[in-house]
Parts: sequence; C-alpha cells; structure tokens
Amino acid sequence: MSTVEKSLSSSAVRRALLIGVVVFASCLVGILSRLPGTLAVFWPANALLLGILFRSPRSATPLTWICAAAGYVGADLITGGAWESTVWLNAANIVGVASGFYAFRWVGGDDRRLTSIQSVGYLVSMTVVAASMAALVGGIANRVLFGGQWWDGWLLWFSSEFVNYMTIVPLVLTFPSLRRVDRDPKAVATLLRRSVVPTALLAICIILEWVIGGAGAIAFAMPALVTAALLTNVFVTSVLTAASTAWTLVLTADGHLGLSSEGVSPVSASVQIGLSLLAVAPIAVACVILERRRALEALTQAVTHDDLTGALRRDEFLRRGGSVTGAPDPRRHSGRPVSVLMMDLDHFKMVNDNLGHRAGDTALVSFADQVRRNLDDKHLFARLGGEEFVVLMAGVDLEGATETAEMIRRAQAENSSAVLGELGPTVSIGVACSPHGDADLTQLVDCAARRCTERRSWTGIEPWRSRSVAEETRADPHSCGSARVGGIQRIRAD
Repeated sequence: MSTVEKSLSSSAVRRALLIGVVVFASCLVGILSRLPGTLAVFWPANALLLGILFRSPRSATPLTWICAAAGYVGADLITGGAWESTVWLNAANIVGVASGFYAFRWVGGDDRRLTSIQSVGYLVSMTVVAASMAALVGGIANRVLFGGQWWDGWLLWFSSEFVNYMTIVPLVLTFPSLRRVDRDPKAVATLLRRSVVPTALLAICIILEWVIGGAGAIAFAMPALVTAALLTNVFVTSVLTAASTAWTLVLTADGHLGLSSEGVSPVSASVQIGLSLLAVAPIAVACVILERRRALEALTQAVTHDDLTGALRRDEFLRRGGSVTGAPDPRRHSGRPVSVLMMDLDHFKMVNDNLGHRAGDTALVSFADQVRRNLDDKHLFARLGGEEFVVLMAGVDLEGATETAEMIRRAQAENSSAVLGELGPTVSIGVACSPHGDADLTQLVDCAARRCTERRSWTGIEPWRSRSVAEETRADPHSCGSARVGGIQRIRAD
C-alpha cells in the first residue's frame, strides 16, 4: 500500500471513529432528556449523523455505519437500556438516517450547504423521507415495546424525527469552515454586530414565552427569527431557530405551555410538526436573502469590472480614484503620495492580426493576472479600453511606483514570450506621482499616458512627478518636460 493510500485509509478510520463518538455523545444527551416512562424530549443523534453524511458523502463508508451503530447501541446499554428496546429503537434510527442520505445523495454540493431556496426544498424533502422511513420501524416498535397501535407509533416517530431533523440538520449543513484561510475577520466582525439585535429579540421572546405560556407561545420567537434571516446569514438563523425550538420543546414537555401529551411521547405530534414547519420559514427567508445578495454582488461586479480581465472599468476607476486624489477641500487631503501607472501593451494589433482575437484576449487576461500579482489589494487596477490599463497606488511614492512598474514590465516580457512566443506583447509604462496626494486624478493619468505614448519605442519606465501641491493642481499637463537623472527618465513640470 502506498503512502497516499495509507494516509487516506488512516484519515477515513479517524473520521469514522469521530462520527461514532459524536453519535454516542449525542445519544447520551437525548437519553438524559427522557422523562420517566417516556421517550426523549429531544433526540439530536439522528439529525447530526444525517447532516454530517449529507454534507460530506465520502464519510458514508461501511466503517462509519458500524461506528455509528456502535455509538447508538453503546449509549443505550450503558444507561441501562434493555436489549430488545435497544435493537428496535436504534433500528428505527439507522433506517431513517440511511434512507434520507441515500435518497438524496445525488444533490449537488451547493445545495448541500443551503445556498438557495431550492436547497430548502431538498432539505425538507430529505427530512420527510428520513422521518417517514424511521416511522415505519417505529410503528412496529410501538406495538412490540409499548403495546400501542402501528399508526399511532408511526405518527409519534415521524413527528419526533421531523422536528429533530429540521432543528439540527440546517446547523450542520451551514456550519462555517474552521480553516483560517476560509475566514474573513472583517466579515465575521460584521456578522457578529448584525447578530446582536436578533439575539436580543429572541431572548425577549423566549422570556415572554415562559411568562405568558399558552398554545400561541410556540410562535412568539418568529419575529426574532425573521429578523435574523434578514440581517445575518443562514447559519446564524439556524442557530437561533434551533435554540428557540429546543426551548419550546422543553417548556411543552414540562407542561408550561399547556400542550403536554400523555403517552410515550412528552410532546404531542401536532406541536412537533408545527414547530418543524415554523422552523422552515426563517431558514427559507435567509436562503432567499442570500440569493438576493449574491445576485446584487454579481450585478455590481458586472457593472464595475471588465468582463474579460476582471479589472475595474474606467468609470468605476475614476469614481473610486477621485475620492483618493484631488479632493477640493484641503482638510480631506491625506498628505500621502499617490502614484499612477499608465500601461500600454506594445504592438498588440500584431497579435490580433497574426494570431487572432482569441490570442489577443489571452494576452490581455495574462497581462492582467501579471499586474495583480505585483499589486496589493488596496491598489486600484483598471482597464481603460483596448490594451490600455492603469493602476492607482495610494501611499506609494515615485520610487516605490517605479519599482513596481519595473517588476510588471519584466514579468510581462518573460511571461508574454512564454505564452505567445515572439509575437507576445511587451508593455510600456508611464508613472506619475503626486507627493501629497492632492493632484487631480485625470491630470496624473493624462500626463503618464502622454509620456508613455511618446516613448513607446522604449520599454523602460517613464515616471513623472509634480513639483508641489499648488503647482500640481494648476499645472498644465501639456507643459511636462523631461530630464535624464541617473539613467532613469523623470518627467517634470516646466
């Protein structure tokens, strides 16, 4: 067996054992929620197992099923369960989870994470199938263990499984990645701030539910949950929904809401099904809001960015850059230097004429990628049109901008010949710098572009820098002259 196969095998074993431990621990939680002479008020084990397997189908190995079964049986036996009841109850558990998983294993990856309203439909359908199949065995268990009717047992098992699935599975499917590379600290901070209001509302609602009681109390939390769906994301909404549902189940089983049930289930089937359907609403709203946000982001991306290269469009560049340079109010000046790189691909028309427009598109995309690799995220990079590109670098002086431009020029020369051979275009770059960031953006761009165009035959860097703030804002770009300093051509205002 190769090293890779051994690694995969050991990883699969660890994953299976971990799932078995999770099932065992969650079974203990469920067993502890049993009232004397009844089944569990809350049984999270099946929902956790189904959610884990549905989110990560590769985990559904034979060893995983064996470990899960061992977790179920072990938890019952160590808490004093009889063999007969252990077999029947856990047979219903495993049949339900397996049915829901294999019936919907074909669902795509995005829908497994509750990213659309369609995925909510898959979620509800999967949980209904899982609860129904578990209820088939549960109906028989009701006759064998409790001497009841099969239909009563089926309804009891279905409602209990349905509410547990709708409470826990969304949590598992939307649980965020714990890898640091997948986390955005700013986004997390924003989400936490937005979670304060719905969390506070939910706290008030569940207190009112406990104080007032009555049948209508099961819907008290709905305003808080809808607020969470509108302000936060699907995961936070799922967390608050799970907390609300679990609290309502506890109050109902305790008789506080006047909805307790006589028999082997401490909560009536009607209440459990009602809570399940109430849980669907905020999650569905959260998914719709997520789809809307993504549609707006895609529309914004299409309006502000070039379709081919992904660089900013000209209008968006001028809009964003105008807030950085040339502020009419001196108090808004940052005092930091602002540099502009004007870039023009040399002999680009030859690429289109000799290799076709597809090769030209490849050259543009490749160049844009090269530029981005040499820039920080805070810099603005735009395509002005055709083969002309521009970069705005706030906080970067002439020397720093010249260094960046030279890196871009060398990288383009090397990469272009590797991609398109002898016809691969090089790049000419003009650099303009405002030492105090108070120069007009269009003046900087125009002056850099003019010097770049005048010297297209030279592939080096041609920087320009204004002499002072006052002269720069009044300078006529047509008056720019040049002087050779230390082998680098610098452009100065006459």
